[in-house]
Amino acid sequence: MLQRGLSWLILLLGLALAAEPGQAGGHVLNIIDPEASAFNREVRGLLVWVMGFAALVFVVVIGALTYVVIKFRRTGKETSEPEQIHGNDRLEVIWTVIPTIIVLIIFGLTARSMFRLDQPTPGAMVVEVRGWQFWWDFIYRDYGVRNSNELVLPVGRPVRFEVTGGDGQNYDVIHSFRITSMVGARDAIPGVVTHIEVTPEKIGTYYGQCVELCGASHANMRFRVKVVSQEEFDRWIEGAKAYQATPPADPVLARGEELFKQQCAACHAIKGVSQGLPQNPDLTFFGNRTTVGAGMWPNTPEFLERWIKNSPGMKPGVKMPAYPTMSDEDVKAIAAYLMSHKVEGLDFSNLDRF
Repeated sequence: MLQRGLSWLILLLGLALAAEPGQAGGHVLNIIDPEASAFNREVRGLLVWVMGFAALVFVVVIGALTYVVIKFRRTGKETSEPEQIHGNDRLEVIWTVIPTIIVLIIFGLTARSMFRLDQPTPGAMVVEVRGWQFWWDFIYRDYGVRNSNELVLPVGRPVRFEVTGGDGQNYDVIHSFRITSMVGARDAIPGVVTHIEVTPEKIGTYYGQCVELCGASHANMRFRVKVVSQEEFDRWIEGAKAYQATPPADPVLARGEELFKQQCAACHAIKGVSQGLPQNPDLTFFGNRTTVGAGMWPNTPEFLERWIKNSPGMKPGVKMPAYPTMSDEDVKAIAAYLMSHKVEGLDFSNLDRF
């Protein structure tokens, strides 16, 4: 009984730590933030019931254990074996029935929450999510816009994520899509489409992560979610739909374009420049992104140049090759060229972080 009591104590402490907001790199991670979405509020309500029953069981078990230890403790005055008790049918039935009832109640509450969260919302915006080793692709089906590793969403509008993995042909593995502090996880399985819905309710930056062990850089398979006003989202979508890269006049950018076409265009897409391949990130709006390496580092010239030069050294398992012989000037030119591709007038770097 002592071992069972300690197990409950450890479980309760673990749940309490998981439910508390935690600091990570200057932002707050709270997997059940009630202000972020109705999804979180539903899960939080379910967790309250589970924690309540767990606390009840903990108190009863530890109370009974304490009573038995005190009542039947050795006093040193014993002259013989104490009276032996050989079972109590009524007590055994009670401690079987009560846990069964608790489990059935939790089962019912969980089923109710699952049905509520799986109900499709009419008019929800559909975003196709595809997980690759080790990055994420997002396609706004209603608008024909593709963006990699950074997801832009309007506040207050339902979004339906249709999640899959790879293309089913390149031997990619299973991933799992989760936006911490906003919505739960869904597996990204090659050849299979799962779905999950959420309505973002708080403007800011949210942190996404693969939560299915998928290889050497599983922990580095991250992404950002930028929740903005409907007006700002509409401006981004209209700019993205109309975007076409034009030949740069600046000599450094012109050199960067030349190098991009030589070294990068076969793999990466930029609207108006190259089609790339679907199994590689789209770089069309790279200048609007706030991170490099699928959510790993700030999108600054320093980190971008290091990434171009030696991405496998920065992130194990990535498919992009290193370019050890490329000169620093050429690396800077490519980095400047990539940063020049963006929808003008939109800066997502100053949003609050959650």
